[in-house]
Amino acid sequence: MHYYDIYPQIVPADRVSEIRIHPRFSHAAIPTGDSWCLEMRHAPFGGVTEKRILPAYVWADRDGVPLEWHLEESGDLVVRAYFAGEQEHNLELFITRDDNPDYFKNQSFKIYSLRPDWYGLRPFKIDSHMHTTGSDGREDCRYVVSRCREKGFDAVAVTDHRRYEPSLEAAAAWKELVPDFNIIPGEEVHAPDNPVHIVNFGGRSSVNDLYRADEPGYRREVMKIASTLGSGVPEEIRFAVASCRWVFDRIRETGGLAVFCHPYWTMSRIVLPEPLIDAVFADRKFDAAELIGGFYLEQSEANNFQAVRCLEERERGPRFPVLAVSDSHGTERFPVNRPNIANFCGVSATESADAELFNWYYSVVLAEGSSTDELIAGIKRDLSAAVEYPQGARPHIFGDFRLVKYVSFLLREYFPVHDPLCRDQGLAMLDHLAGDSSAAARLALLQGRVSRRREAFFGGTPSGRRDG
Repeated sequence: MHYYDIYPQIVPADRVSEIRIHPRFSHAAIPTGDSWCLEMRHAPFGGVTEKRILPAYVWADRDGVPLEWHLEESGDLVVRAYFAGEQEHNLELFITRDDNPDYFKNQSFKIYSLRPDWYGLRPFKIDSHMHTTGSDGREDCRYVVSRCREKGFDAVAVTDHRRYEPSLEAAAAWKELVPDFNIIPGEEVHAPDNPVHIVNFGGRSSVNDLYRADEPGYRREVMKIASTLGSGVPEEIRFAVASCRWVFDRIRETGGLAVFCHPYWTMSRIVLPEPLIDAVFADRKFDAAELIGGFYLEQSEANNFQAVRCLEERERGPRFPVLAVSDSHGTERFPVNRPNIANFCGVSATESADAELFNWYYSVVLAEGSSTDELIAGIKRDLSAAVEYPQGARPHIFGDFRLVKYVSFLLREYFPVHDPLCRDQGLAMLDHLAGDSSAAARLALLQGRVSRRREAFFGGTPSGRRDG
């Protein structure tokens, strides 16, 4: 539980901004009175101030620049400061007492200043690859997306194997009741004689349906593409490489994002022959690639291979966006009638724990909004960070260093406040699915809470204008 509301925590770089710090509870109140001594300091994380670069850090009680600040009668602390450059800032409040020389307390408030090109954007937590009972998953599509909302997702895509319809069913179920949660159409495409798995993220229609409707036509078109491939592509994989290009093109024609899935998925060997992986990367017809995929902890080698391979390919160029996905096939793990496992999981034999993979891997996308088109535009601008964050572990974030620094701040400062608001909605969605007649009214009351908190955190509307 956070003790303070800080508005805003994202500010424009190289400008003076006013920050309001509101204590939420009585024990967090900032003390006033003759015996209390308050001092505020501003420590820019990157060491850059308005007028100079700070010297190398030395151990000191109060390293930083004095601030302009005041306490209001409401108890709010209002701070004005120049936030230089694009970096994190530490606003520190030091509290001492004249009548007790041993008393010392300090409280830190974190701010991030952004350059203009990102200031009007918002971060959205998404999972672009997951399965339901529409294919080989364990849970109904409406249930899966409800659990995703409970875990703080702003947008998710149901991508069942060879089936587009479950994603539409999930979206239709919640369109009216939870309008600020984007359930994105999608599917995992398995074109004939092509072992490469490809996700259609956000397409307006099914690509699986295209080859099913006219497989001879599909094969003619793929063979025509294969005839144009260079001599460097081995004969054994020419059809698969050409088929990938056919699928990628068809996905884009539907308005979707074409995603190259889990290239280093391993069974008794790597599922895809290495020359085929090489050829798909070399052809570069996909829109994005899964840098982190839905692998269990004992399969960490596969994620390591994918991460290094994708980063090397991006460096080699041309660059492409990267994503992290759960590829989950269930959100719950029930140790029913197995007391030893139940005890190990910390739940009773009739309760569940989160399934492995679920909420372990996801992307944070910077975009103007959470609509499908806006998210795809953000990803295509290479504004997606791939996050690996298994329960109980520390997060690992992949992408450009500028994005990694910013998303690190957001995982620490923004999402822990954002996620509980989503959780309330997700739990009400689950109750509604279970037949609770009061859940729809609860969902109506919860509408807009996530977006209002987001805009307060970021100090304005998505266009960058400050609220009046």
